[in-house]
Amino acid sequence: MTKLNFFKLYTPFLLVFILFFNDVKAQPIPVELMLGNNYGSVNITFSKKFSPESRFGVFLLNSVEFDYNEDYKNSLILKNMLTLETVKNLDVVGGLIYTNGGLSPQTGLLYTLVKEKFFFLCNPNINIESDPVYDIMTILQFTPKINDRFHLYTRLKFLNVFTADHNIKSYQWVRLGLETKGLSFGLAFNLDEHGPNPSVETNFGLFVQKDIF
Repeated sequence: MTKLNFFKLYTPFLLVFILFFNDVKAQPIPVELMLGNNYGSVNITFSKKFSPESRFGVFLLNSVEFDYNEDYKNSLILKNMLTLETVKNLDVVGGLIYTNGGLSPQTGLLYTLVKEKFFFLCNPNINIESDPVYDIMTILQFTPKINDRFHLYTRLKFLNVFTADHNIKSYQWVRLGLETKGLSFGLAFNLDEHGPNPSVETNFGLFVQKDIF
């Protein structure tokens, strides 16, 4: 399946999926645009139960990176998972992930801890294939209050994608800025490593994140 045909099928499915399970007390979906000195990115990370009483929910991780000059460096991760809460804050997840390497079924765990000023998420997964690929994503976010209008916005996001033999991709993304009324903006700094013997690539820039729906 070509990427163009995939997006034609994927985009309406994703919109219907989100809207269908979007209850009256809708949880905002944060969409981030980052523009750096080497590349830009659009990112959505979203976890929600189908209803306040339900053990089932959805977890989305959608990330697209676009290079300004060389299209072959573009990359994407489109992960759409159903979740089942086992114990408090810990879910079993399963679904599909689409990357530059193609479409694969995936399963794993999702641990989330949400406090007034603090957010923590850890999501280890395995692709269900004969030659499995593993990934671990971790997010740490701290937003203490500055005054009645603004909060400090700090966010660390780590991703490691690997096989039993070598590293495929890993990154460490840092965000530092301000948050007000569902809008965050500020400085962005990315460290990226690709391949089995990676060298560190840096990307400095600005980000803006807006809650939609």
